[in-house]
Amino acid sequence: MITGSLLNAFRNAARGRRYLVGAAAVHPLRLSVREITDWLEAHPLPLPRQLVDEVMFALDELALEEGDD
Repeated sequence: MITGSLLNAFRNAARGRRYLVGAAAVHPLRLSVREITDWLEAHPLPLPRQLVDEVMFALDELALEEGDD
């Protein structure tokens, strides 16, 4: 249940991801606290915020690395 909640929160917070648009390409930016906060304000999790942030940023790193391949 907790794992599913964290994965769901990441998926939805990532929908608010910002992008850097250049002349040749579009690059996703790392998630910020703002995107995570926006999701959690509407859909709070029963977990400490520090833990949620750590998991969100770790998942974001994995997602961005996967996108580089």
